[in-house]
Amino acid sequence: MMTTILFVYLVLFFTITNGQDNLCEPNGLWSWTPWFNFHTPNSKGEYELHAAIRSQHPTIVCAEPRAVSAVNQAGINMNDTLDMIILRSYDIFCLNTYDPKFQQKICDDYSVRYCCPVVTNSSTNKDEIRELFISSNTNSLVDNQPKAAQLKCGRAPRAITDQSNTATNILMSLLNAVLPKIINGIEARPNSWPWLVSIGIQYRGPTGIWQNRTHVCGGTLIESSHVLTAAHCLEQKIDDRFVPLTSTNPSLESFFILRIGIHDIRLTQPSEIYRAKRIYIHENFISSTFENDIAIIRLDRPVRITEHISPICLPSNNVAPGKKVTVAGWGTVAETARIHSNVLRQANINVLPPINCRVYTDIHYDASKQLCAAALDWSKDTCAGDSGGPLMHQDNGIWSIGGITSYGYGCSKRGFPGVYTRTVPHLSWIKTRMLSNY
Repeated sequence: MMTTILFVYLVLFFTITNGQDNLCEPNGLWSWTPWFNFHTPNSKGEYELHAAIRSQHPTIVCAEPRAVSAVNQAGINMNDTLDMIILRSYDIFCLNTYDPKFQQKICDDYSVRYCCPVVTNSSTNKDEIRELFISSNTNSLVDNQPKAAQLKCGRAPRAITDQSNTATNILMSLLNAVLPKIINGIEARPNSWPWLVSIGIQYRGPTGIWQNRTHVCGGTLIESSHVLTAAHCLEQKIDDRFVPLTSTNPSLESFFILRIGIHDIRLTQPSEIYRAKRIYIHENFISSTFENDIAIIRLDRPVRITEHISPICLPSNNVAPGKKVTVAGWGTVAETARIHSNVLRQANINVLPPINCRVYTDIHYDASKQLCAAALDWSKDTCAGDSGGPLMHQDNGIWSIGGITSYGYGCSKRGFPGVYTRTVPHLSWIKTRMLSNY
């Protein structure tokens, strides 16, 4: 009886949510804040309190939002989950324990955002939003501390991997047998890897004729304005020939073209082409040994995050030996091929123990900053043109970039795995460059 009375009181005191996303259409007056996730669900329920979040981020979260939106960690709107969600003023509550129909289910973990007036000419506000995203994406905040939710990275709902069901695995086997390869991989399902980036080159040669290399390397979107890639992809050398700066190509940045949100390079639309605003190559990169083979490209404009374009998550831990991972790119489909693939391809390989990487000892292979990976039967590998692309691993439905394709002896050669720059040892460098203003 007490439960019934309490439930009636709650219904009288709260308003059931009915969805407010359409109340904050993009315009010059209102915009959504980043996602926040301050509370972790327990047996009693789940809540996200506006006052608590605003107290931590007063320059971002307004006192009287026009609308409130919440999603669970799978990105499902609060109105479409299997929880009893209540909105009181600007506070979100999940109260399954107070309704017999929901009592058998623990509340999902919800994140919330607010529709607030647009703040103009405020560098502090922009810097705080940027810091929030980068901090959450590098997992630099410890558990139980207020943090921005990691909802806008690592979601690949249509990616084809070996972690799918049996029926899909049977289909994959058939596809593997008939489709062209990354090196013995398969063509990726269009838009299944929304963070993959194709990096090309365009410059005016010594004769004055424009030179165009549609694709030379891969990259990975890690934030709306930043792409992670390999340092050796961004040297001022093209086909091993140094290219001087000119009036038409006055900076290193002016050489590169980035295609984002594409599957078939031939079908690229103008809106999918970006330029490099700033390039950061690791200060300790050594081109002869590929040490610290990592770089960041700041885009000339932020990408619009959609289902087809979104960043991957940065990892919190090194990917362990034996872990099954996925690589993808537009590289050549055979070691002897001279032409890159027009469509994005992928392959599943395994991270190998350091002992399998000793073939590269003479090249100063460093297990603390590099890893090697290959198919266990040596049949699959990355190849020319895949450099700079991601080595991806999935944990709890979230994809992270565990490494960056760096180098290897040949392609898919028995005993010679591919070498990848580890991401985790470079997280501090990545964060510093993303936040820099120069």
